[in-house]
Amino acid sequence: MAKGWQVKWFLPLMIVLFASLQATVVHAELKTHQIKAAYLYQISKFVFWPEQRKQAEFFRVCQLGKDRYEGTLQKMTGRTVFNKPVLIQNIQNLQQASDCHLLIISSPKKMDKKTLRDWLAANQVLTVVDGATNSNVGMVAFVLENQRVRLHINLDLAEHSGLAFAANLLEVASHIERGKP
Repeated sequence: MAKGWQVKWFLPLMIVLFASLQATVVHAELKTHQIKAAYLYQISKFVFWPEQRKQAEFFRVCQLGKDRYEGTLQKMTGRTVFNKPVLIQNIQNLQQASDCHLLIISSPKKMDKKTLRDWLAANQVLTVVDGATNSNVGMVAFVLENQRVRLHINLDLAEHSGLAFAANLLEVASHIERGKP
């Protein structure tokens, strides 16, 4: 009788255990997206923007490609950067990004580095990517180090675009890349 009870409850117990582990993973991933979205808002305050970029009606945060932040960027809506309301936009190509202030590149490996570099020379847009290996595309790269979100900053790419970072932001970066990408 005891064995029948164990067999009868084993499978449902394993299903519940597996489901709770999946929920924990999803929760941790969502928390990571929320941290990155909060970082994006704070980072924008520590960038020295050319005066003409500050004259725009909105501070545009654009996402090129798939939404890797799972909707958490929408929490920036209603906030302001240099007294301009934040506007979140999804775009499909680089040509649509010229009005953006901050460009999140969802698939940096697909981005042609020379095309992006040439485009950045004419457009003062802060590029953001995920992963340390993508710092040649993003001025700011979000990297997970010891289960914490850290920043890698590419100073040369920012300078190439006419942007600069405040010392406060550079102090929290775990890696600063200097040297031509």
